[in-house]
Amino acid sequence: MRPFFIGLTGISGAGKSTIADHLEAQGGVKRFRFDSYYKTEVDCPKLESGLPNWDLPKSLYLEEVYDALLNLKGGNSIFLPIYNRGKNSRTGSVLYNPSPVIFVEGLHIFSNENIRNLFDLRLWLDVPEDVALKRRLKRQPNYNTDYHWSVAVPAHREHVVPLKKHAHSIIDGMGSIVDVTNAVDAAVYNFLGVTV
Repeated sequence: MRPFFIGLTGISGAGKSTIADHLEAQGGVKRFRFDSYYKTEVDCPKLESGLPNWDLPKSLYLEEVYDALLNLKGGNSIFLPIYNRGKNSRTGSVLYNPSPVIFVEGLHIFSNENIRNLFDLRLWLDVPEDVALKRRLKRQPNYNTDYHWSVAVPAHREHVVPLKKHAHSIIDGMGSIVDVTNAVDAAVYNFLGVTV
């Protein structure tokens, strides 16, 4: 059976991973970790300071992502990389088997046209920039806010936000986790023409 692919994106801190964690825990979908394909620190694009810029589409091995998703779309298993953000490197891989519904979330999932076209349903999780930052700091208190405003936000505005137009549905991310997941469910049902 051909898997049904759902893609969810939005700016960093919007709550994408929280939604994915919640849906995966309910058993409704199988999550594909787009962040597993971040480049090593050596391969990642660099800032003028020489530090890595983790907020560009070129910060990920997008060709590998496409190949992996294409294989899953065909009903084949893949080996999903295990990426250690502390080491900024891969530490292994895990067997990933296809399932009827695969939920892909990530910052740059719409940036590559070939990847974007694999999604049956494309969703955008919408929150203001200041709210996204507060959420980011809540889960990552030591996050560098200077980097955020000088590097991450300009990258999001240039490479992520303009791709909002490719979403089939825009989800208001300002509600509770229940409200947001219900809105995601409603978008899926509406897309499939299912009445509940």
